[in-house]
Amino acid sequence: MQCSRWDELMSLRLDGLQSPAQEQQLQAHLADCQTCREQWAVLSWLSCRLKAEPRAIPAPDFTARVTARLEQREARRRRLYSSIGICIGSVGLWAVAAVAVLGLFAVLVDPSVRTVLVNVVLSLGQNALALVTVLGKALWRVVYAVLTSPAALLVVGYAVLAVAVAAFWTRVVLRRWSHVLE
Repeated sequence: MQCSRWDELMSLRLDGLQSPAQEQQLQAHLADCQTCREQWAVLSWLSCRLKAEPRAIPAPDFTARVTARLEQREARRRRLYSSIGICIGSVGLWAVAAVAVLGLFAVLVDPSVRTVLVNVVLSLGQNALALVTVLGKALWRVVYAVLTSPAALLVVGYAVLAVAVAAFWTRVVLRRWSHVLE
């Protein structure tokens, strides 16, 4: 027999929320089912014992203490994240400063290093400029192809939608981080 559906009716009876029709159904079932009668006896006994016990009343300052502890925990977490950010930023800053000091030291100690350093910087600058030029030409060709194709409106609409979703997502993430860091 499926007695699991009677658990709810027993619970409603203990809480005094059972309708007369449900009461009759439960009584009929308890008359026929030994397992449910035993369960009902245990539940009734337990309910009487719980009602006889005095209610637990928290200390008057319980809510204030819990709230203060939660605020302290949140403040510690914010300080930890801020400290980690400061440490990472400091390591990066010290690395940049070390490279600058080493470069300055190399230039001041040996004039031939100065020539090599200038050549390397110029070479890097030329390579960066060439890369930007190639990327600019590629971007121009993509824009030209999109604007001259019949599906240009669809692609432009998709691009606008992608930018809007990205902006919305950025806003959500920034709001979330602002709440975390407050």
